[in-house]
Amino acid sequence: MGKGSLGAPYHSTLLDVLPRPRFRRTAPTTASTLKPPAPIVTTGSGRAHASLGTLFRVLLLVAVPAVLAGPGAEPLSAQSTEANRGELRIGVNLGGTGFLGIATEYRRGDWSGELLVGTITFREIAVAVSGKRYFGSGQIRPAVGAGLWSLTAWTDDGSGSILLARVPLAADWQVTGGHHVGLEVALNRALAVNRLDPEDDTPPNRTIVPLPGAYYRYGWVP
Repeated sequence: MGKGSLGAPYHSTLLDVLPRPRFRRTAPTTASTLKPPAPIVTTGSGRAHASLGTLFRVLLLVAVPAVLAGPGAEPLSAQSTEANRGELRIGVNLGGTGFLGIATEYRRGDWSGELLVGTITFREIAVAVSGKRYFGSGQIRPAVGAGLWSLTAWTDDGSGSILLARVPLAADWQVTGGHHVGLEVALNRALAVNRLDPEDDTPPNRTIVPLPGAYYRYGWVP
């Protein structure tokens, strides 16, 4: 599958590990060719990115304490004995951290730990680890989490990787028994990048990248 079918969010993530084009200087720089720097103008796009960055920080500040408080907190509602024993869930993901992925989640009460392994174009591997906190007691439960996402890509010239922080926002629906389906939107921000070109030390793009996805889980009590 080519990158052209993936959409802009995946492009921005993959391009962060690919080599950037280099341009050869055709004439020496002299004092007469130097120009004063252009004034910095805050555009609507710039304000939108700043607002999204502020939202990401707020969600991260909310998600991390909620996840860390999960194991020691009392459930928000009366939970069954089986739920308090813990539930193991496995399933598949479409979108999000990859075009296709396999998920393993251990949930106890209102909190869970999740491991996702997937791929975007079948020439790279994506691994994401997250903690989540679920709210409510109905069949549909919202969840918020925090975690890390690592993406490693290979080409004929070598490999590159990128590490991102992610804040998943999900809605989980228990269809019947142990069958669950859900929708998720994760806000991702790059932390570090190892590009294919060893001479390219350009810092990672700090833009917040929202990636939607859907999943199916089957859970049981071990």
